[in-house]
Amino acid sequence: MNISEDIVTKVFSEIDFEEILDYLIQEIKAKNYLITRVSNIDNIHDRDVLKSPSSIKFKYYKIVEFCNLESCSRLISSDLLAGVFMPVKFIVYQPLGKKQIFISFLSPISFARLFNSKEMMSIAKIIENDMYDVLEEIDF
Repeated sequence: MNISEDIVTKVFSEIDFEEILDYLIQEIKAKNYLITRVSNIDNIHDRDVLKSPSSIKFKYYKIVEFCNLESCSRLISSDLLAGVFMPVKFIVYQPLGKKQIFISFLSPISFARLFNSKEMMSIAKIIENDMYDVLEEIDF
């Protein structure tokens, strides 16, 4: 894998973090995916025991995990080890001192290549196209 090629990132400006997170979740659901978890990594800022606050480089950081049960089941059935990449996810973050908000994801096609499976690749292409569509829909 090559990080610069296999991780897709889109930058958003002039929008509130919570607003963009809400749009992202709405668009994921509109594509018939189930939100399985939203991890609030930025809750670290609320901890009193934080040893070195200066080591934290983000203001906001969320991991949005999602799955379409049918495509996920087909993907995993093509190779049971594919589950290590499931569910797929977007990360939504805002670095400290920046106004821009970033949304990134690991290309499903890039992990499907590891398995050399035509079935997995065809499903990964659908998922990746959906992920690009989600990003396009929230770009207003």
